[in-house]
Amino acid sequence: MMRKYQIFNLIMTVFILISSAFSMTGATYRYTIDLVNPENNRIHIRLSCDGFSEENITYHFPKTVPGTYKEADYGRLVKSFEAFDSAGNALAVKKEGKNSFIISGAADLNEIDYWLAPSWDQKRSLKIWPMAGTGFSKDNYFALSSGAFGYFEGEKLNPVELTFKSPDHLYPMTVLDKEIQGDGIVRITARDYHHLVDCPIMFAAPDTTSFNIRGTYVEVGVKRQVEGEAWAEYLHTSLEPAMAAIGGFLDSLPVERYSYILFFRDDIRLGEILEERFLVPKAIGYILKNGLPAGGALEHNTSSFYYLPDLGPRFQTEIHEMVGDIAIHEFMHIITPLNLHSEHISDFNYADPIMSKHLWLYEGVTEYFAGMIQVHGDMMTPKRYITRTLRAKIRRGEEFANDKMSFTEMSENVFEKKYKKEYLQVYQRGAAMGALLDIEIIRLSEGEMTLIDVLMELINRYGPEVPFPEDSFIDELCEIVHPDLRDFFARYVEGQEDLPYAEILEHVGVEYADSVTEPAPRHPIDDNRIKPESMSIGKLRTIKKVGKKDWIGFQTGDQYDRGIYYDHYMDDMGHYFPEGSVVDIEIVRDGKPMTLPDTVKYTEREQTHRLRMMPDPTPDQVYYFNVWMGFQEPGSDFVFPGLPGDSTSLEEGETELP
Repeated sequence: MMRKYQIFNLIMTVFILISSAFSMTGATYRYTIDLVNPENNRIHIRLSCDGFSEENITYHFPKTVPGTYKEADYGRLVKSFEAFDSAGNALAVKKEGKNSFIISGAADLNEIDYWLAPSWDQKRSLKIWPMAGTGFSKDNYFALSSGAFGYFEGEKLNPVELTFKSPDHLYPMTVLDKEIQGDGIVRITARDYHHLVDCPIMFAAPDTTSFNIRGTYVEVGVKRQVEGEAWAEYLHTSLEPAMAAIGGFLDSLPVERYSYILFFRDDIRLGEILEERFLVPKAIGYILKNGLPAGGALEHNTSSFYYLPDLGPRFQTEIHEMVGDIAIHEFMHIITPLNLHSEHISDFNYADPIMSKHLWLYEGVTEYFAGMIQVHGDMMTPKRYITRTLRAKIRRGEEFANDKMSFTEMSENVFEKKYKKEYLQVYQRGAAMGALLDIEIIRLSEGEMTLIDVLMELINRYGPEVPFPEDSFIDELCEIVHPDLRDFFARYVEGQEDLPYAEILEHVGVEYADSVTEPAPRHPIDDNRIKPESMSIGKLRTIKKVGKKDWIGFQTGDQYDRGIYYDHYMDDMGHYFPEGSVVDIEIVRDGKPMTLPDTVKYTEREQTHRLRMMPDPTPDQVYYFNVWMGFQEPGSDFVFPGLPGDSTSLEEGETELP
């Protein structure tokens, strides 16, 4: 469906021809991209255009793109930018700043030519986040995720047509409409410039799969720099349950089609180093030469692009589990900011962006939902979420400089140096804020609604085509729930007060202690002089050295879960098992799972930001907890007076929660 202001433009064409800077309004951007003959690892791009009435026009490349919150300056990747008239004569071009080109004699403009360099090859000082960048390898792959194309001033709503000349053996992976015409010609179309930037494109040898979840057609496309087995089908085993959990959390998936596009960089040598002795100096040498095996994913409306390290078979399971975890976060951006956003994002100013103050919503709430979806979808237990995931968010989130800035202040000024270094707190403190906000909504509505319910109501009110007002959005959200909710935002999101973990978590029967020293079980690693590898990824850590007085029976090379203490020495409510209890520790030895017994022995231990369920919660606390964890629908009948795992509080005939 055409956007309402596009229809308006068509109706007002005559007036636009008179008043607009350019008479191109409504004309199609027609690009030709040559992937067959790259030179110096750069690709040639040609834009056919005419019909301008102004003498001078400006062609912009983005300073940044939505979802990155970092200046990229894509114009730095553009080489040999030229403009020509219909006779093939060169027109005068002047570069303005890092991203804009002013073309003189535009009334005769017929064609723009430029060469595009890959951002993945740039020096560290010029680095663009790889999941928002470009990467080329002749006859092997071409990734065009963001910023490869520009737009004329005032002409972002024009349709776009891309004609690729590609090697026959490469397949186009994108959610955009595509037509493979044969002889290496591929035609891809986008609704407008916003749509083009929103949909990454990758050409690579076909390694694809697809599946259906709740009526949504999901495509997976993969490119590995390391030649070997195809990964799309294997990754499907991580992505399908993640999508199913999202569908359960939302009751449905809000798109008919979605694409996961994944690129895996060759970091096999680093994987080998991680298994060797004296790995730290070797790893540092590798990183200095090759750069960090950094990466991640960038969300889009109906797709997401991933740039991740391939560390070899030893780390394959961890990498694939990581994909599933990241996929939930990226897809949940379908809620916000993709379907719920302010005017600063709706008509994004690529040349001079104005940043929204609502990163607490766009990234913080999204990261919080990524954890809760796994709980609601039975991918994670409430105990694991509370004692590990939420505790980690709180612990790291306390590093945020809230004595110097509020969260909304950081968000509005995220490009500035003072605030930029706090950006990653959107995934830590922002997620902790999301948890507390959700609980406050449950409490103030007396269990009638949750945070996702409120956001879905706001999406019905606004949606992808209608932005919410930047300055009054919080007031509007609070009006849906309760006037007292405004105090939470004023003090902790727009204000600089410390987050009230104990006060709010108490409403769901969770006990919080900032710091406590108490008798607790010995740690099987920390108190046992076990040395794990200093560098590791994923959920498992590998034992590098076993002390002579090891009391459990570990061996060098054994792998254990990072949450070994929380998983094995605490009951379902987060309380320590009694001294003298025997616990079975799960490990992996020589690739096979096994257990090692340990008799619990207490010692004095200090723990910060301790979280555990209260032993005797009130009926209201249990009800709010059940609604929070998705065990019962908001407003449904009361379940039972006890928390999951607290079997001692059950009365005869009552049933424990799943």
